[in-house]
Amino acid sequence: MLISSAQMTRLVSATPRRYEPNLKLKHSAVMMILFEREWRSAPATHLVFIMKTHDGSRHAGQIAFPGGKVDPSDESALAAALRETHEEIGVAPEQLEVLGSMGYFSTMTTGFDAAVFIARPRTPLHYSPQTSEVAAIFEIPLAEIAQQFKPELELRTPLDMLQLHFHLPTAPYLRTARETVPTAFSQICIWGFTARVLQHFFHLLVV
Repeated sequence: MLISSAQMTRLVSATPRRYEPNLKLKHSAVMMILFEREWRSAPATHLVFIMKTHDGSRHAGQIAFPGGKVDPSDESALAAALRETHEEIGVAPEQLEVLGSMGYFSTMTTGFDAAVFIARPRTPLHYSPQTSEVAAIFEIPLAEIAQQFKPELELRTPLDMLQLHFHLPTAPYLRTARETVPTAFSQICIWGFTARVLQHFFHLLVV
């Protein structure tokens, strides 16, 4: 699966979305970074994910996109996503070409409403993770995740949400991590908010 910048721009421009945050929830923003690299002897689009540290927070240990809370000093949700991406994985704003927004998605249990942005790197990615927040960084082929996509799954109830998850082996896609991560996790699971965004993204690709 290979998606060009032009295809991605057209996709996000046609995305049905919620443009304004829910003011009753905490405001946050995340960045989906897509890039091309060879996979199984052919060019393929990959996505960047982080594993959050086990710090006792409600999102501890989860697989997520880079991002975080929108601070009062941030000019916009996009500014927050770029700042958080820089802080968490060391990729600076000028290294990214932002292609568009998928709008806002609320979390089911933690009270956040997150703006989701899509970007491509202008230069090869080099990571400098903030070890207090990021336990590992993964680069995963979009096609590998898409193999587990269930287009018939409708997310109407909490029970539906329990069926939405993507399981992937750790070793092939791990790029940087604390020493304990490769041995402690032979498999990662993408679930919750991040899985919902991916589900929506894959629906757009097949429309």
